[in-house]
Amino acid sequence: MRNIAKLTTSAVLGMGLVLGSGSALAAAPAKGTQSQAEVNDAMLYLKVLISGLQSEKVEQPVKGALVGCLYNNSLGKITESMDKVIAENPGKIHKDNPAELLGVMVRICGYNPQAAASDNAAKGR
Repeated sequence: MRNIAKLTTSAVLGMGLVLGSGSALAAAPAKGTQSQAEVNDAMLYLKVLISGLQSEKVEQPVKGALVGCLYNNSLGKITESMDKVIAENPGKIHKDNPAELLGVMVRICGYNPQAAASDNAAKGR
């Protein structure tokens, strides 16, 4: 449990460093002042990402893709990409369904389940 708290704290602190000092989401207007909806979306996506990292049901390669994505991209960029995909797929992706959001996030972060499966099959022999 202590490791989970450290992971969560590290992720939130890391976001603060990416977005600016002070409150991680509310203090650093990259392109002007963020609306409350944008802040709420960013917080939702961060919660989904952290939950995915903490879940025993999520495989290690997927977790690696999520960590790499978070390391190489700002939360703002991830949020913009998530919002774009959701807007392009009305009625197919629901913000109240964390599993759907995590699936979208994993794909946005570059994880391809078919490529990973074929890599594992090739290594098996």
